[in-house]
Amino acid sequence: IDMKKPFFSSCFISISAFEEKILKFLTKTCVFLALTYAAFIASNLGAQASNLFEVKNVNVDAEASSTLEARGIALKDGQSRAFQILLKRLTRVEDWPVLPIVSEQEIETFVRRFRVQDEKTSSRRYLASMSVVFEPETVLDLLRTLNIPFSETQARPMLLLPVLEDVDGYRLWDNHWWAESWAQVDTSNIPAPMVLPLGDPEDRAMLDVEDVLLSDTQSMAALAKRYNVDTVVIAHALATEKGRLDVSVYQYSAAGSRLFVRNYKGQRNPADIAGEAVEDILSAFAKEWKQTSVVEVGDQVTFTVAADYERMGEWLTMLERLEAASFIKSLDIHVLTSQGAILSLAYTGSVDQLASNLAQSDMLLREEKNGWRLKLRR
Repeated sequence: IDMKKPFFSSCFISISAFEEKILKFLTKTCVFLALTYAAFIASNLGAQASNLFEVKNVNVDAEASSTLEARGIALKDGQSRAFQILLKRLTRVEDWPVLPIVSEQEIETFVRRFRVQDEKTSSRRYLASMSVVFEPETVLDLLRTLNIPFSETQARPMLLLPVLEDVDGYRLWDNHWWAESWAQVDTSNIPAPMVLPLGDPEDRAMLDVEDVLLSDTQSMAALAKRYNVDTVVIAHALATEKGRLDVSVYQYSAAGSRLFVRNYKGQRNPADIAGEAVEDILSAFAKEWKQTSVVEVGDQVTFTVAADYERMGEWLTMLERLEAASFIKSLDIHVLTSQGAILSLAYTGSVDQLASNLAQSDMLLREEKNGWRLKLRR
C-alpha cells in the first residue's frame, strides 16, 4: 500500500478495475447468449429436418407373469408394429398386401434405436408409448430383394393452418379441438411433412382469419417465408352439425392453388371424428407424393446434363445437393470451369421423377434446345 495515498482510496481503485473486467465479461456473455437464443428461435421457425425412418407414438400394452417379462413382450410388439407402419409409409397402397411380415426375432436387424415414454406398470402389466428409428439401408435392401417399389424421399414441408368453423364462428389462432387434433400426430416424419405455426403475435399480425377466408395469398406468402416453406395448406373444418364434419383443404403456392373436400359422418360429435379426418388428409397428401417419388426396382439410367452457376461456391453447393439426392446413384464430372460443368448422372425412376427429386433440394432440371441443364433455384 502506498502510505502517501489513503488506504481506502487504493482499495477502491483496485476493486473498480476488477468490477470493470467482470462487467465486460458479463456484457460479452449476455450478447453471446442473446445471439445464440435468437439463432435458436430463427432455426426453429423454419421447416425442421425430419427422419422418414422414425415412427413415433406407438402405444404398447402387454401382460405376463412379471413386469419385466411384460415389458419385453410389449417392446418387441411395438417395434414390429412400427415396422409395418414404416413399410406402408414407404410404399404404395396397392403394394401393401405383399409387404413382408418380419418376426419379432428378426426385427432387431432393422432397428437402429428406440425410446419409451409414459411408462405405467403393475405387478404383471406394462404400458408405454414408444418411438422407433430404423436403419434405412437395411429396410430398403429388404424391399429391393422383394422387388417392391418404394419412395425414400420426402416432399418439401408445407405450412398447415387449421381453421375451425362452428356455431361460435371462425377460429384460426385461438386454441380449439381441430388444431389440437393436428398437434397430436406426427406431421414431420411422413412422406408429405407439414409444419404447424407458433400462433404467436407475429403470426397473428401477418395473417388473420379474414385473410384466410378472402384467400389473401400475399399475407399467406409472408407467413410462408417466415417458416421457410413454399406452400401453405388451409384445413378448413366445418362443424355445425352433430355427427358430421366437412373439411375443405386449400393448397396455395407460387404454382397456383387447388382445393379438395372431405366429408366425415358418424354417430359422434365432430370433435371425435377429427382424428380420423387428420389421418385421412395426411394419407391423401402422402399418396399424391408417392405417385411422383416411388421408384420401380430396376436398372439405372444415365444421361448428360450441363450445370450452370456463377461462382465456384454455387458449384460446391450444387455438388453437395446432387450427392445427397436419393434418386442419383452416381455422377461423373467430364468438364469443370468457373461457371459451368458437364456431368453424367446415373439415376433410377423417370426423368420427371428425377426433376421432382432435385426440386426438393432447390435445383431446377430442364430440357432446353441444346440439352438438359441444371441450376440452383435459389
